[in-house]
Amino acid sequence: MKIKILILSFLILNSAVFASDERLLKDNFLKSSLGLSEVPMHSYIILKDDIEDGVEKILKDTYHLPVIKYWKSGNKVSFILEAIGKHEFITTGFMVEDNKISDAKVLVYRENYGYEIKYDMFINQIKGNSMKDSKKLVKRIANISGATLSVNSMRKLSKLSLYLYSKI
Repeated sequence: MKIKILILSFLILNSAVFASDERLLKDNFLKSSLGLSEVPMHSYIILKDDIEDGVEKILKDTYHLPVIKYWKSGNKVSFILEAIGKHEFITTGFMVEDNKISDAKVLVYRENYGYEIKYDMFINQIKGNSMKDSKKLVKRIANISGATLSVNSMRKLSKLSLYLYSKI
């Protein structure tokens, strides 16, 4: 019985540590991308009507939340967005400025494989990207063998960040 309590305590403590680590990653991304020493107050985009339709066209599905938070400083807007890779959520940060992605980062990658999307080699393809009128990215994002679903999720989230920026 004592071992069960000890194991349960360990699991609860680890999940609390992971949640605080994830919060720290998000805060660090927001401060860094916006060039601020403190995280500004967030605002919301409510996913309804034409915005919801645009999001569904990009994701080919609904977003898992009814609102999306964003943080703004001047014409810089940062988003923390999530999408399913193969089985788990990929938590990402995007900073958009003047209709171009100026910063992107995979904050939390929960899948067992495909983690290469976290590396600069992949992320650098996203930075500087913008959207054509046809709802396609201007610069092509190359696939990674074994990470196709994660790469597709990053493409969709890149488009989503640019779309949301246009709606603010």
